[in-house]
Amino acid sequence: MSIRSKLIIFMLVLLTAVSAVMAFLFQRNEWSSISSNSQRKNLQILLAMSEVCKEMSDTPDKSYAYRYFKTFLKTPEIIQVSCSGAKGRIFLEDRYYSPQPPPFLYRYTTFPPPRIGTWETRSDGGVEILKASVNTLNSKKRTVTASVDFSTQLIYQEMDSSLRQSSASFFIILSIAFALGCAGTLIITRVIFTPIQSIAEGARIIGSGRLDHRIPVTSRDEMGMLASELNDMADKLKEVSDMKQDFVSSITHDLRSPVTGIELCSDIILKLVENREQAKIPEQVFSINEHSQRLNRYIDSLLEISKMESGKMTLDLKTVNLEDLADRAVRAFRAYAEQKGLKLELIVGQDIPATRGDPDRLYQVLANVIGNAVKFTASGSVSVFIEATPGWQKVRVCDTGIGIPPGETANIFSKFYRINRGKRDYPAAGQGTGLGLFIAKFIIEQHGGRIEVESAPGKGSSFAVFLPA
Repeated sequence: MSIRSKLIIFMLVLLTAVSAVMAFLFQRNEWSSISSNSQRKNLQILLAMSEVCKEMSDTPDKSYAYRYFKTFLKTPEIIQVSCSGAKGRIFLEDRYYSPQPPPFLYRYTTFPPPRIGTWETRSDGGVEILKASVNTLNSKKRTVTASVDFSTQLIYQEMDSSLRQSSASFFIILSIAFALGCAGTLIITRVIFTPIQSIAEGARIIGSGRLDHRIPVTSRDEMGMLASELNDMADKLKEVSDMKQDFVSSITHDLRSPVTGIELCSDIILKLVENREQAKIPEQVFSINEHSQRLNRYIDSLLEISKMESGKMTLDLKTVNLEDLADRAVRAFRAYAEQKGLKLELIVGQDIPATRGDPDRLYQVLANVIGNAVKFTASGSVSVFIEATPGWQKVRVCDTGIGIPPGETANIFSKFYRINRGKRDYPAAGQGTGLGLFIAKFIIEQHGGRIEVESAPGKGSSFAVFLPA
């Protein structure tokens, strides 16, 4: 069962429960109100009859008072009325009709009497009668008792009729409200779940591999925000997918090149052995060694990434001198720089105190940054500055190379990323794996430092490595 169906069922059950509670409360409150009205009506009849009895006890000839009562206050519920004096002498009695037993038992069995007078329910020949009486004093200060017999059956019928009439109107309104609630539930669920279904379908398409698919954003609410986030996720997944494809393509080429070189050198050695030209074998062995080292560098980079992602890379912290590590890295690339006609220099403006770090990892970072500067600089110079600032030791590598285009600086520290793949301005970018700067950034951050870059196309780049002092 879908979430939409569950929500619809839940809302319908909730509407039904609310309607049932409202109906119950309405019936209860309405019956209480009708009962109160019936009490007041019966009490008014009894009090009016007491006034009639009081007038007739003073002047028995004033029968017009009773005629007035009988004309205007007679109701079907009145069975009999009577007036009696202090000694029980009845001086007025009138029976309106003789009630017959009802053909069925009425569902109401009690009647809440008013607080004034005496109200008793009696059974007379199978007929339930409510006998009401009240005492009053006439002008001569004599007690006069007025009595009225009511038919409880007719009282209940009138009360029930009133309840049915008010309930009919209430249930019509409640039914309309329930129908509107159901319609509102369907509309709300459709408004909510239509974009959810669209987002789910879009996520399914993206999950199937179509990373170029985008979910339409039709609103600025939470659903629109979710669609936008999924589209951003798809953009990043596509970017990562493209980077991985480029990496697989380049790494396949880069791995095949040294392997092919090793295979070619081994074939040449076999031929030299057959031709007994052993003097030329060391040259081929040297080539095999170069290809093996190149292959090992690729494998080491991949192993470094694996350690980083698994959290297994640890630092061997020791007391290190950043100037010594930088000088070592500069000397390692000086021959390469001279071969390209570049000036590679180390500039130390002040005494650099020792600090704590992993010397091998920090050398790896400096070698990577300096090596990239030499590789991407065709002419000019590469300068390495070391300085101490409050709380930090800073190594800044500046070159006069081709620079980094705008928008690329945010990506160069990403895994497998290489600058402007396929552009003629960056032919050297295809020679790397796109892992060096990612590894360097990770190592520096493990030391509590950071790497920053500033660059302008055609003017060179400046990489700054900050290490806590």
